Amino acid sequence: MMNNLIRSLLFVPGSKPERFEKALNAGADLVCIDLEDAVLPSDKHTAREAASSAVRQFGRKLCVRVNPLSSPLGVDDLVSLAKVQPQFVMLAKCDSVEHIDNACEQLENTETRIIALIETIEGLAQAANIAARSDRVAALMFGGADMSAELRCDFSYEPLLHTRSQLVLAAAKAGVDLIDVPFVDIKDDAGLLAETQKIKALGFTAKAAIHPCQINTIHRAFCPTDAQIEKARAIQNAVNGQDDAGVVVVNGQMVDRPIILAAKRTLQLASAADNEHVNEE
Repeated sequence: MMNNLIRSLLFVPGSKPERFEKALNAGADLVCIDLEDAVLPSDKHTAREAASSAVRQFGRKLCVRVNPLSSPLGVDDLVSLAKVQPQFVMLAKCDSVEHIDNACEQLENTETRIIALIETIEGLAQAANIAARSDRVAALMFGGADMSAELRCDFSYEPLLHTRSQLVLAAAKAGVDLIDVPFVDIKDDAGLLAETQKIKALGFTAKAAIHPCQINTIHRAFCPTDAQIEKARAIQNAVNGQDDAGVVVVNGQMVDRPIILAAKRTLQLASAADNEHVNEE
């Protein structure tokens, strides 16, 4: 699981280094420089160099999506990034534990963690094994566009609900975070809000974005209600902040460790929203 609370991940093309600083100032919890889909084949080498330079310039708190490890490009990406050690690398089209093993080998002497992008049928079948393969795996991410093409279904919420549910189970069992695919219509704020609320209710911990204008809406969707915050505070007060407090009774309801951990996350989300409100003022 990620050390810091991640609700949003903002993609920026690796071939557009002039956009890096703007992306970092957009308010996203994590920025991901993309070396894969957003970069033309002729620009792959310069994009890799730009990503490495960005990690050096702006600090390690970046994610970089590398090309699939089934290609020489992906391996070269990892070799280059291991020298600068971004906080995360995202493995495109991660569909086997061997991809995790290969990445761990390249990143052996670093603190860089892995986000495994599940966007193929084989990756979905192996998701639970991928998530649990190494402590270096911090999260799974759902690649809905490629997955819908393989499944021959519409790229919309309902047709992909079963797939999302399988990823929720895989991520929760391994205790890692789970990031949802970006909402591609940047002008449909209501649609983004509705979908983010749905995936949060399903068990996802974050939503990816393709434009800075989507970040506030994503964060708003992850903000708990007043009733949820009040309940979480009552639970935390009853257990004195201890995650392993055993079974206690709060407002007439039995509460054990999973519910205590859920309450802790609710308060983390509330705190993040409060901090943003203070910063805006």
